Amino acid sequence: MLPSKYRLRENHDFRHVYARGRSYVHPMAVLYVMLREPVVLPESHEQRIGFVVSKKQGNAVVRNRIKRRLREAFRVYQGQLRAGKFDLVFVARNPLKNADWLTVQAVIYTLLKRADLIQAVQQGVLCS
Repeated sequence: MLPSKYRLRENHDFRHVYARGRSYVHPMAVLYVMLREPVVLPESHEQRIGFVVSKKQGNAVVRNRIKRRLREAFRVYQGQLRAGKFDLVFVARNPLKNADWLTVQAVIYTLLKRADLIQAVQQGVLCS
């Protein structure tokens, strides 16, 4: 689990990322990325991450399961992120609810790669 200092928790933080960030779309999820100015939050940490799952996805058990899978898939690639201060918000879409584990990992990798946030890995190696 990510320590709370690396998580987006407040509604205004999420809204700020939606309004000022750039979005990268995949059929199973959307990634919002907002680069932060060092002057805005000098005491804040390098990256802050938030995960969003709509109530349309299902009850609390289903939503939490989706968020746990997204967090774990992100954790796999967290060490490969480029340096910099930015906020990330992953928004799950309906097909992600029934996706298998390798598909969830591939979705996270694809979104991070599109956003140019991940370093190149050896060819043929998608997950650890």
